[in-house]
Amino acid sequence: MAGYADLCLDRLLQSRPDYETAGWEDALRELETLLGGAESILREQALAEAEENARRLLKSIRAEDPFLQRWAADSVLARCCYLVCRLLKPEVVMETGVAYGVSSAFILKALEENGRGTLHSVDLPPLRREYERFWGIAVAEELKKRWSVHRGASGRILPELLGDLGAVDLFLHDSLHTRRNMRREFEAVWPYLRGGGVILADDVERNRAFGELQEKSPAYWRVVRDREQHPLWGRAAPVTFGIMFK
Repeated sequence: MAGYADLCLDRLLQSRPDYETAGWEDALRELETLLGGAESILREQALAEAEENARRLLKSIRAEDPFLQRWAADSVLARCCYLVCRLLKPEVVMETGVAYGVSSAFILKALEENGRGTLHSVDLPPLRREYERFWGIAVAEELKKRWSVHRGASGRILPELLGDLGAVDLFLHDSLHTRRNMRREFEAVWPYLRGGGVILADDVERNRAFGELQEKSPAYWRVVRDREQHPLWGRAAPVTFGIMFK
């Protein structure tokens, strides 16, 4: 209920930020300069398999799906998750928001290719009929050995979980996109994010929370705005997400 109230207040009171943005190809060139190896990773067979599996799955469940398929991670952000995981070789990845588990599947596929790392996913499942059948359905059984799921609101789960883990290499925000929730998650994660660690955040155009991270003087900060070329479901749609290196 608090989350729905925040959504309503954001729509009434929050002005949308006017971020300077870059297209995905421009962001890729910047990542290539920062880390190297991006182009070869995007040609990996494991990434192509993750994309095909997601497309097949989302198409197969469409007739009985109780969720909204726009909740699935878009194809550009999913590729970015895979790419950053392969480049960073993280030990600890954390995400908020699961739904079908599309971003989870791409991250876990990258960790499997790396041969190291664990994904901790924090999510409060939606109150939808038969949600248990579809929650995390995109994650293949063989990838689950690297997956730890924590059920509950991020505001309640994150503080204790972060304290237990001690450090995080990569954090993905894809839960409730209100300014209050995004700021709360970023503030909780920042002290535990390793130097050189990365924050990815979906739908950052909805409020100013991601822009406020610039006050922490990150090594790299960019908002990507583009349009899908090969969507995982439905028609190609505009995408906006943020990338930040500590």
